[in-house]
Amino acid sequence: MILCSLLLVAVAGCREEGGIEVRQFTFEGTDSISDGQLRTVLATGAGSRLPWGTKRYFNREQFEADLKRIVAFYRDRGFPAARVTNFDVQLSEDQNSVRIAVTIDEGEPVVAERIVYEGFEVLPDDHMAELERLLPLREGAPLDRAVLQASRETALDEFRDHGFPYASVRLGEAPGSSERQRIITLRAEPGQHAVHGPIEIVGNTSVDERVIRRNLTFRPGMEFRQGRLRESQRMLYGQELFQFANVEPLRTEEQPAEIPTRVTVTEGKHRRLNFGVGYGTEERARAEVDWRHVNFFGGARTAGVRARYSSLDRGVRLS
Repeated sequence: MILCSLLLVAVAGCREEGGIEVRQFTFEGTDSISDGQLRTVLATGAGSRLPWGTKRYFNREQFEADLKRIVAFYRDRGFPAARVTNFDVQLSEDQNSVRIAVTIDEGEPVVAERIVYEGFEVLPDDHMAELERLLPLREGAPLDRAVLQASRETALDEFRDHGFPYASVRLGEAPGSSERQRIITLRAEPGQHAVHGPIEIVGNTSVDERVIRRNLTFRPGMEFRQGRLRESQRMLYGQELFQFANVEPLRTEEQPAEIPTRVTVTEGKHRRLNFGVGYGTEERARAEVDWRHVNFFGGARTAGVRARYSSLDRGVRLS
């Protein structure tokens, strides 16, 4: 590594102006993590091979920091013993570019021997089985920090879709049957069971409030489910009436059994005009005009006029 450090100093001092282009940057020993994943966290990288493509240049300080980032990235992915064992920086004969190769020893990962669930008794058995099937963390898999957090969020979503919007889930870790194994515990506190409460609608000017309400998939008194809010928001956007739509629960520190909801909308243009022209071997020149009103006389009714002219088809259609 001392020799490699001296090489870095030599490379960095070869040219003080213009920089040294990175022509190639490769990894050796990356069996469990893809090269593409590693590249996303590194500042050093190879430039485009195309003459007009973006060039990237060698920076010694960035490269030294990247060597540390590689080790940190592996540790976050569940490989605490990973280390960079060697790197090779080859300077071209004209001293204008370098090719870099980094050798990594991944080491043995720390894996999840077993996953334990505590406090999940309030969930239906079939949904509990579905949660275990969909949980990102698998038994025998490395303890990837991102996967652990995703598993926690998956468990939280399950509670929020079964009337427990105030639930909390904590991750616990205990030694397993060997040095490289851990028992992971998901500890849940369901909290207060809740239902959907009053619905407040703001932002609508010409769209009747009843149009908005009939696109909501929940009503006051129904068991609270976070997924219903997302589905309602999707349906509002699908109406083409709104430029913006947001459906959010109004939670408070008191954690009431009825959760109010605020629906915020910004209306878009209700009149749409599209004009198109083209040319085809059969139709020859053609033109088309399409006018639509997506809130005709209120109530989200749609009315339109379509005019088309070509050698094969011409006329006006009302809808």
